[in-house]
Amino acid sequence: MNKSELNEEEIQLWYKWKGSFHSIFGRVIKEMSDHTGLSEGDYGVLDRLDLLGDGSLRQQELAESMDWDKSRLSHHLTRMEKRRLVMRKPLDNDRGVQVIITPTGKSALNDARPIVSMAIRKHFLDQLTDQDVESITKLAERTKKGSAASYNAPAP
Repeated sequence: MNKSELNEEEIQLWYKWKGSFHSIFGRVIKEMSDHTGLSEGDYGVLDRLDLLGDGSLRQQELAESMDWDKSRLSHHLTRMEKRRLVMRKPLDNDRGVQVIITPTGKSALNDARPIVSMAIRKHFLDQLTDQDVESITKLAERTKKGSAASYNAPAP
């Protein structure tokens, strides 16, 4: 078989893997949104500001950490500013912008984290055996290394 094509078993495995992830992720996001009113993007922004920047990050760094383009993030931040979750402040020393979590945003994040944790536990972790956890961990590490190696490989 040609390595550039997938056989039926490989296609089915891919769709099962992808479908399982989307299903679990969707349930976690729905529970969070239903209980807090935050969207996936809101939570991602607030979480990164808190964990990566201790409350603030340059807008460009935030965009890169979320794998979003500048325009998408800018529009999303505008909506979040209207809800007083974040604020933006021009940096004095260059053309950059600092994104800062507000007390309202920090409170919303603190309210959301236990809901997200419980949803992850309910929809994912509680379904796993110790052997599953070990296998998933090994698979994640191996595929991350493999993806990084092929992504950084020079073009032929």
